[in-house]
Formats: sequence, C-alpha cells, structure tokens
Amino acid sequence: MASFRTAYIPTILILIAHSPGIHAEFLLNFQPQDTSFGDHARSDTRCNRPEGANLGCSGSYSHVDTTPFLQELFYDDATGLSYFHVIVGKPEDGFAQEVFIKANGPTWEGGLGSASLGDGTCRSGGSFVLSGCNLGDPLGESHDNTFTGIGSGNPKAVVMRQVMGGTWNETTKTWSCGTSNEFCMEFLKDDYLLKPVITQTIHDIPSDMTAFFEFDMRNSDYDTNSIAGTMTNTVTFSDPSLGTKGDFNYATDKDVTALSGGRYIFTGTGPTGASAEPYEYWDSDFQLDRDWTIFKQ
Repeated sequence: MASFRTAYIPTILILIAHSPGIHAEFLLNFQPQDTSFGDHARSDTRCNRPEGANLGCSGSYSHVDTTPFLQELFYDDATGLSYFHVIVGKPEDGFAQEVFIKANGPTWEGGLGSASLGDGTCRSGGSFVLSGCNLGDPLGESHDNTFTGIGSGNPKAVVMRQVMGGTWNETTKTWSCGTSNEFCMEFLKDDYLLKPVITQTIHDIPSDMTAFFEFDMRNSDYDTNSIAGTMTNTVTFSDPSLGTKGDFNYATDKDVTALSGGRYIFTGTGPTGASAEPYEYWDSDFQLDRDWTIFKQ
C-alpha cells in the first residue's frame, strides 16, 4: 500500500454555505425537523414518507420512483438562519442520506448562501429547457463540470450522514452495525468545518470473517492539507481452527508508515470555482473536469 487517498466531492446540485458549527438540535437521525412543514410558502416536499401524505410530488416522480424523499426549508430560532434539510431513503430499508444546508446569503461557494454553480439556461434566466440545465446532464456525460456544478458545493457549509446496511432502531431513532449485519457503511460529516469519517464493516458469516475499515479525517479542516487522517483496517477470522492465519491489522502489519488521505483543501471562492479545480491535494489537484458517467454504477 503506497498511499491512501480520499476526498468527498459534493455532487448535490444545491450550493452550500459556511456556518461556524453544527447545532445540537440538528441531530443526524433521519427525522423531519420543521414542525410547520407544509403550512408556509417554503420549499417543502414529502414523497413516500411515513409522516403523512405526499406533498409537492408531481409528474412521473410520484408514480414511478417510490424512494422516500423529504426536503424542508425551516427557520432556526437559535441562529436566526434558514436551512434546507434533505433526507433520501430510510435507514430501515438499507440506505439513507441526510443533509443540512444553510440557505441564507450570497449565491456562490465561498459565500454565505446556497445555490448551484451549474451553467446553462437555468442560471442565465432563459426559458426552462431541461437539456439546457445542469439537471439535464448532472454527471457531465455531454458537458463539463462547470455546466453540471460538480464540485461547486462548499463542504465547509454542510453536515451530512449516509448509511448503508446495518440495523435501524425505530424506538431510539439510532442506526448501528451488529455482527448479524453482513455489510454496513457510514459516511459521517457532523461538523461544518471539519472533514468526514468513512466507516465500512463486512461480516462474512459462512467463513467467520470480519473486515473493518475506518478512515477518520476529522482531525483537520478544509483549509489544512498538512495533516493526514487516521486509518483502522483489520481482517479477522473467528474460526478457532485457523488461529490467526489470514488476520490482518494495519496498525501492526502495514508495509508503509505514511498516509496521504485527508491531505486536501477546498479553495473555491466564486462562480469559476468548479473549473478552477477547487479541491487541491498536498501534491496535486483533484481533476473535476472528467467523465463522471463511469461512477453511475
């Protein structure tokens, strides 16, 4: 293993903004926040959710796609700010993603607001034609990342959580990964200014094998590229006939001592940020202007 490199490149087509830190009431537990949901002139949408009837679902979405979806724009009395809150999926179904995005202020990354950098007629104010908007080609199959807005979101202004597999406790509203779960994965960014932690667990029950991987980059912010994240990487077999044969522990068995994962910064400052490759590693840029269709599957 020569090095380990990872970075979260936001693909959410809403530009996100800076905030001094997540507030205690913003629990990343995949639950609605807005007690006045749907009774004001805000951008509230609820589709295939257990809290109530569909609201703001129209066209083919409500007939074809049954994915649970919630978007609420709510006002926080503690900060005096408005926030977008988006939940896709449900953890009890094996996949869920939750995002908090600040809604106030100017419109470009590096500012205080939330908007998409995506180019096309949607941004320029022309008539709405899907093929001329970033939503018509979100992965850049026929356009570059300036058009799509890939990489234009400011990671200093979002907190998010994504889980796959695992077990959901509806009573306590908590997600966990137990020995009976064959696969669990969590992406957690619970601080606006700090980088995320990525965790993956595999339980291969027939072979009594457990693999655990965690890369934690919360020891640095998005203006710091001098500090690498910390990694835990283990494989263990519980079959007593094998002893420790096949076991691996990165802490004691690694063949290199240096990691480069987490050593990146975000330099986006304005509407040209995406084409300027705002994610920079300590040794190079992260090229955003690429064919993102290879990531579809």
